[in-house]
Amino acid sequence: MVWLSNSHTNQIEVETLFHDYKNYNIRFGIINIDSRWATGFNTFVFNSHNFSDPKQLLDEIRADNVKIVLWMTSFVDVDSPNYEYAQTHGYLFNKTIKWWHGEGRLLNYFNPEAVDWWHQQISNLTKAVGPIHAFKADGSDPYIIELLDPNITWLKYRTAYYNDTFQILRQLVGDDALIMSRPVDADLDFSPRDVVFMGWVGDEDGTYKGLQTALRYMLESGRRGYVGFGSDIGGYRADPNATLGRTKELFLRWTAIGALSSFMENGGNGEHRPWIFDNETVEIYRSWVNLHYSIVPYLYTFGTKAAMSGKGTLMMPCDDIETFLKYTYFLGPSFYVAPVFKDPKPNDTERVWLPKSSKGGWMNIFDLKTYSGSHFIDQDVSRLDQIPLYVENGQIIPMYD
Repeated sequence: MVWLSNSHTNQIEVETLFHDYKNYNIRFGIINIDSRWATGFNTFVFNSHNFSDPKQLLDEIRADNVKIVLWMTSFVDVDSPNYEYAQTHGYLFNKTIKWWHGEGRLLNYFNPEAVDWWHQQISNLTKAVGPIHAFKADGSDPYIIELLDPNITWLKYRTAYYNDTFQILRQLVGDDALIMSRPVDADLDFSPRDVVFMGWVGDEDGTYKGLQTALRYMLESGRRGYVGFGSDIGGYRADPNATLGRTKELFLRWTAIGALSSFMENGGNGEHRPWIFDNETVEIYRSWVNLHYSIVPYLYTFGTKAAMSGKGTLMMPCDDIETFLKYTYFLGPSFYVAPVFKDPKPNDTERVWLPKSSKGGWMNIFDLKTYSGSHFIDQDVSRLDQIPLYVENGQIIPMYD
């Protein structure tokens, strides 16, 4: 999935992004249109000032078999065109809350008439512009919801919010519809496990520390049994010390982790378009995207099993020396990943722990060397286009050519 931050939310920039990725021969399957696409928060009506012909734009994207995601929350801001009607009819909680996109009130999901009104707006949207394949369901942070009502817990509200958004899209669009939502962020569960298959683990800084934080929440998401999730490649928040909001090196180290996740997505504040960095970034980014696409059959296979069994798709090794591991993880049963949290230097190496193998060891997929398990090895990390990545010997891995 690719996207631009809300300051670029208009028809020209979205269309340009769509064509630029195609022109650079970088595959993508989803475009997310970020906040400010609508006439207000959350009216579900495209802003004609920013989008002169949204249906034409979305039709063009869908014709290329690319899915559409639109950002939303359950807030209705006090200056939104639909606020007065909702407030007059008692569809909102009776408390105005200041949040990052203004001041508004939350939809009362426990009022059936309010939910019907909400659904009608979403239905009108799909009638006007065609199918929306997912909503990026944002804005369910506990500090917001716990201010609502002493009788409404964060768990109760967020469960209603995510479940309802998932179900109404399925009803309108079909069984391929999803929501994009958070599995784990700040060590808290957000979405119910059975409705999040396009998860992102919150807004991280565009630094190596931010990458470590993202991996921490990704691994915790896996431990809690979530299936489809990743993180904003390069971090959502721009690094003020980097000209483009993140360094090229950090961006590509994060790209590797994005490709080796069950959901690969790239967007946020600052610069995230590979071609803005340089040609080498385009080539390396494209190679990781191609690797991700090649293992889609593998991701589907073990992801389906994980969903049915209650297990997660990213798992930490269970060796006794777990405390020495540097965010290494299994992607399903066959791949073992050792992230790199530093810029490349000539002849640089990193100590990597290889876990126990019941099949005779691990093969580095880049140099094709085989290593036994249950010990440390020194691995080359001097290249920007590679990280230590292993497949267990004897595994049969379904892949595309």
